[in-house]
Amino acid sequence: MDEVYPENTITAFDAALKKGMAIEIDARGTADEHIVVMHDDTVDRTTNGSGEVAKMTLSELKDLDAGSWWSSEFKGERIPTLEETLDTVKEHGTAETTLILEMKTLDPGSIRKICSGLSQRSLLSKTVGIGLIHQSVDVRRRFYEGDSDFQCATVANSADELSLAISDPYSSWIYTRYPMNLNEVQAVHDSGKKIIASGPGVMDDIEGMVASACAGADTIMSYYPNALAQHLGN
Repeated sequence: MDEVYPENTITAFDAALKKGMAIEIDARGTADEHIVVMHDDTVDRTTNGSGEVAKMTLSELKDLDAGSWWSSEFKGERIPTLEETLDTVKEHGTAETTLILEMKTLDPGSIRKICSGLSQRSLLSKTVGIGLIHQSVDVRRRFYEGDSDFQCATVANSADELSLAISDPYSSWIYTRYPMNLNEVQAVHDSGKKIIASGPGVMDDIEGMVASACAGADTIMSYYPNALAQHLGN
């Protein structure tokens, strides 16, 4: 959060959720069929270990330090499981949309576990799925068939793609990866869908995020949420 905490850790999630913000997490499968929260496909960048997440067991992953790479203040931080993260969201999340879930794995078992974990904690209505979900209509269909209450997002990389995103049958959100204007936001809302405004090259653009927020985007995903909140006077 505003580059203060090591990414994808419970400490970072706690801090954001307690401020009323949503969090974005990355879900990956392990060698022994658990789901952990990790952005990269290897642990090399954000832990003191090395190797592919998919080839490591949960026990091996839990032995790693996921905080010291960022700062000695966070020494001993561990890679969180999906279940631990969902428990944190359930306990501290207050926003209408609390969790942006980026899927890095698509095996049927993972889909069932994710839908079940969200349902058990009454988080389906507070969660939006992106990642591999927003990239493929077939993936969105699989999630819809797994649990029709799971909220999937499709993507619009530019204004030219917005009409196609609006017509997507398996999404209730649109992940817009460019600054939006009032007319575009109104068109999305008129279709009954909601908007996550963000994307590569946009998440660190405060002015672009402010423009989307002022146009009425429902959720803003930014690298700098504190700075964005200050710009918006909140």
